[in-house]
Amino acid sequence: MTTVFEDFRTRSSEVDVYFDFVIALAERAVLLQAAPGQNPTINLANDELLKTLKASCYLLLYNLVESTMRNAVEAIFDELRTTRTSFDACRLELKIEVLKNFRKRNSDSLLTKLAAIASDVVHETFVASEAFSGNLDGRAIRETARRYGFAQPTGSQFHLLLTVKNARNDLAHGVKSFVEVGRDATPDDLKDAKAQTIDILNQTLTNIENYLTGQLYLAAP
Repeated sequence: MTTVFEDFRTRSSEVDVYFDFVIALAERAVLLQAAPGQNPTINLANDELLKTLKASCYLLLYNLVESTMRNAVEAIFDELRTTRTSFDACRLELKIEVLKNFRKRNSDSLLTKLAAIASDVVHETFVASEAFSGNLDGRAIRETARRYGFAQPTGSQFHLLLTVKNARNDLAHGVKSFVEVGRDATPDDLKDAKAQTIDILNQTLTNIENYLTGQLYLAAP
């Protein structure tokens, strides 16, 4: 989990820098100024470009959510591989996930990788790129915790993750333009969305770390 936490902190810092810049522009704390001898100071307070920059904030946040959750779930299966945990030793929730993963795989090609089927089937059937697909919000993160059996993040102030997810999907699928998505996003909206996102991811990573350290992925004796 050390690598997962490091990646999360690096990406969070990148998000912080971009958000600080966009919010400063939106609040007119800074202005973009042309080079000497060129056009005068550019006012972005109501410019279409500012709306696009604000919309991009949601893309950065969703990227942070999906990359962090994918890395975290992958860390669970890395631990199962390292400890050579067998299928029978896994807690019920994990067994269900392994069986779901198994059904997605081509059994002919999979069998060549299963030297010891009881343990190899647990991690060889997992594919990180399939873990999530544009559907992560607060509810989905809690559902992921329930599915794997680690503690769910506490608190109820994660509703803006739904806004982040919907904005990302609208932009990714061309349902709305960047200007449309960013038009009504206030600086406070962006600050709150970032705070809620960082909070739920911090909690989730800590809960998964405890889950792995305490070997809570194992069935109760």
